[in-house]
Amino acid sequence: MTATTELRDAPIDAAGHRAPSAAASDRTPGDPRAVPVLEVHDLGIRTGGRDLVAGVTFSIGAGRTLALIGQSGSGKSMTAAAIMGLLPPDVTVSAETRIELDGRRLPHADDGAMRAFRGTALAMVFQDPMSCLNPFMTVGAQIEEALWRRGVVDPVVRRERSLALMAAVELPTPESLRRRLPHELSGGQQQRIMLAMALAAEPRLLIADEPTSALDASVQAEILALLARLQARFGMAILFITHDLAAARRLGHEIMVMRHGRVVDFGAPRTIFTTPRHPHTRALVAVREMLERPPAPRRSAGTPVLEIAGVGFDYPPRRFLDRPSPALREVSLTLTAGRSLGVIGESGSGKSTLAAIVAGLKTPISGDVRLFGTSLAAHRFALPRALRRRVQIVFQNPHGALNPRHTIATAMREPLDLLHIGPRRARPERVAEALGWVGLDPDLRLRHPHALSGGQRQRVAIARALLSEPDLLVCDEVVSALDATVGAEILDLLRRLQAERGFALMFVGHDLEVVRWIADEIAVLADGRLVEHGPADRVLVAPASVAARRLVEAGRRADQPSDPAK
Repeated sequence: MTATTELRDAPIDAAGHRAPSAAASDRTPGDPRAVPVLEVHDLGIRTGGRDLVAGVTFSIGAGRTLALIGQSGSGKSMTAAAIMGLLPPDVTVSAETRIELDGRRLPHADDGAMRAFRGTALAMVFQDPMSCLNPFMTVGAQIEEALWRRGVVDPVVRRERSLALMAAVELPTPESLRRRLPHELSGGQQQRIMLAMALAAEPRLLIADEPTSALDASVQAEILALLARLQARFGMAILFITHDLAAARRLGHEIMVMRHGRVVDFGAPRTIFTTPRHPHTRALVAVREMLERPPAPRRSAGTPVLEIAGVGFDYPPRRFLDRPSPALREVSLTLTAGRSLGVIGESGSGKSTLAAIVAGLKTPISGDVRLFGTSLAAHRFALPRALRRRVQIVFQNPHGALNPRHTIATAMREPLDLLHIGPRRARPERVAEALGWVGLDPDLRLRHPHALSGGQRQRVAIARALLSEPDLLVCDEVVSALDATVGAEILDLLRRLQAERGFALMFVGHDLEVVRWIADEIAVLADGRLVEHGPADRVLVAPASVAARRLVEAGRRADQPSDPAK
């Protein structure tokens, strides 16, 4: 149990900050929480004379999970990095801070001494497993390397234990999977490999930093359930960092809410959801309530904007003599003007591949795509110049879509220059106007992408796509990496802009509530095939296909606490 239960009754100052709770060392010796697995007291983190985190106090007991939520920049990941001793060199921890593991103060001032804790008593799983796994080593070898660092020198023992760890994280056919490279595994399998590597250390504390945000509903539910089972089996404490309230409710025994580097709310999931005390927490809960309410009906079907007929696509073989990997097979869809099509499916089902084909970024091996009545097959699936300005795509990662060396003004002016839209002298003014469309200060155009938040960068990407006044906007997982409140703002922005401009929207996503809220109709992909297509409410309320039922059931499980008492 966390040490900050007292936080619920602590006073709130004029700025809305709640006073930190008493340290565990101040409790009576007979209190069973007197020596938690992790205790963080008065954590303060500064850089350049500015407080990033201030006055954060909490603890986690064995077999308990503290879910830490908050907006981007609230200090969640910075808190985790401070515990692990992984803060950047220009960031300092205050002298009053005390971080203890099993009653022993962690030696953060001595990096060499901290290495003895990292990967042993402390382990961490990050959001993007592909960026953490070595692309040139098999996953089995990477688990064995973690065991070797743990002191397991016998190669036969390492191999047996690596297979046992893969079985513990419920990977199928460990003997076969251990010989694969990371890119040959799905996102859910990659995350399980990261969990296996973390468990190799037999940690007392596992920090999971956004481990499910990029996963589809069914895989997310599997990972959350797996974490709960692993915790019950190994008895470790878990600090679960997320921006997904449903995931926090599912896994957390307690939920701690951070804003601007401070703890603003704390309590059991049931309390946080029913009686949130801080305005920011109430805003987070309101987002959930907004998504649960279906939006007002939009315009009815009109002229076809997009017609997909029997499209198939193969990825080239990875090795010599290998066969191509099928990604899409005989997919047929139609989207009309002013309507929104949601595309859902498990990881690897072909959603993003279909979006790339519609945007002219990939060439199918069969079938045809007609945009505004024009067959792309006749143009070898390269968008003709006349269509380029009418079809635009917004990607999941806006930071990767914006050139880090260019200012926002330069990045946004690029489509105007390439498509020869408007007089050259009027383009700077048009860029400033477009920033206003998405609710951004025009002065931001002078900044570089790194100086903007994730939500601001995504708004810039949307504004850049709208500069060409498209008739079809393709959005590929545009809110999956954003926190709840910012994601809700982006969704509301898209719906408002669509109502104003009348463009058709193809929205690829894995959060079923988000897709249901914004889509008029939903297409379900499974193993590269279209298995269901119909009105959003019908597909997600009474799904007819096995794949759709699996996704809906996974979404329902993810929204329920793993412990009914929470």
